[in-house]
Amino acid sequence: MHNTPPGAQIEGRVLVQQNTHTRTPPAPLLPKTAPARKILKNWETPVAGKALRKRILSDVERQGGADWLYDQIASGITVAQLARDYGCSRSYLSRALNANDEYRKILQEARVEAADALVEEGLTMVDTLTGDSTSNEISATREKVNYRKFMAGALNQAKYGTRPQNNITLNIGDMHLDALRKFNRDRQNLDDIPDAEIVDE
Repeated sequence: MHNTPPGAQIEGRVLVQQNTHTRTPPAPLLPKTAPARKILKNWETPVAGKALRKRILSDVERQGGADWLYDQIASGITVAQLARDYGCSRSYLSRALNANDEYRKILQEARVEAADALVEEGLTMVDTLTGDSTSNEISATREKVNYRKFMAGALNQAKYGTRPQNNITLNIGDMHLDALRKFNRDRQNLDDIPDAEIVDE
């Protein structure tokens, strides 16, 4: 005789356990974050975007306008860093600033000088290394300095850019043959000159 647990029944020689507790399937997980276009406050509504742009431009003007903006960018501060301060995306701040003709011109001029700031930052990083610096510290510093050199070259190509060098290949054999050809031509020209006639006076 088999001891059957509650809720179980015998079918032939197979013991079937009935599930006395029904389990509701889990509901599909909803995304915990808002859509990407609503993450940034300035993209929630067109009105909010215009209000933020107005606030940014007013703040820039309050701090000194074009002169303040020039000092920030020329000192090595990036548009991305300024955007984080204003709580918006880099592209949004860039569009807001470049919509102003004066600010757009200032940004272009300041980036050229920012190349000097990047090079100076690299020098400071190198100076912090000592004889006790580990190989990892030296390697990390090298990468940072190289990136700043790359950025400096991109911002000021005339001063820090690495222009490709024109390699000139001299073929001594060809130069010798050219010299012989020129010599033969000159000699032929001399042979074609008629002999001078001697006239007795």
